Amino acid sequence: MKKLKYFIALSVCFMAVACAGIQHVSTAIKKPDAPTSNTSNIKAEIKPNAIKKVGVTEFLSYADDYANLPAEVQKQEFTTTNQALLIEPNDVFLRIKLIIIHGLPSSSLFDSAKAQNLLQQLIQENSLSNADLAFANLLFEYLTATNKANKNIKDDQKRIDSILQKNEILQIKLEGTQQKLEAAQQKLNELKNIEKSMSERELTPRK
Repeated sequence: MKKLKYFIALSVCFMAVACAGIQHVSTAIKKPDAPTSNTSNIKAEIKPNAIKKVGVTEFLSYADDYANLPAEVQKQEFTTTNQALLIEPNDVFLRIKLIIIHGLPSSSLFDSAKAQNLLQQLIQENSLSNADLAFANLLFEYLTATNKANKNIKDDQKRIDSILQKNEILQIKLEGTQQKLEAAQQKLNELKNIEKSMSERELTPRK
């Protein structure tokens, strides 16, 4: 959640400089109505967006609203977005929605590598406006950093697992060595006892 707030703050600052004059449209997420006597605990409901012209404000608003949805509603939004993309595969907002769905750490469908690949395809098509491209590049940097951090975490975990595995092997070898030493010590004690017994017999006078 801290990553999301940091990302949103950066985007808003960037938008103030590079994206002045962007037309605002209604957000893609319909806020729940106030509770009535017949309804309670109404959850936010996301509906497909048919508006083509959207901007950074809408992307940020969608990301903020999506992050606060329950996991089941997030999955429903994923299904709805995919269905809408089958009808409008070139819709920029729908495509960025899908990227956000996979790119947010709080998403139940979090897959930052997939989000980065989808965003890279969109950027390479050169179909974005200057403002949208600026936002896309900022989002791409965020996803790249996230993927790098995730990779480092996985690499560190592999190293830790390798060290633990080696320690386990060494522990098994150590236990085996201790068992051999105990067995050797036991045999040595037996030999000492035999030697002592023989010495005592030699010293005992014969009748």
